[in-house]
Amino acid sequence: MAVKTEVRPAVAEIRPFMVEVLDSELEALRARIAATRWPEKETAPDQPQGVQPATIQALR
Repeated sequence: MAVKTEVRPAVAEIRPFMVEVLDSELEALRARIAATRWPEKETAPDQPQGVQPATIQALR
């Protein structure tokens, strides 16, 4: 039995979108980030223990 499949070309199109977030939610998020207890400096110079705290702290 033959099976037909439809092949669609991949479309890599960037489309604009809107995100609405309440100011109170953003303020709460900022407060949680500010209250974060960061781990001590890692013992290894590279990333065998995961992402280094300095990298994460730079994102805030």
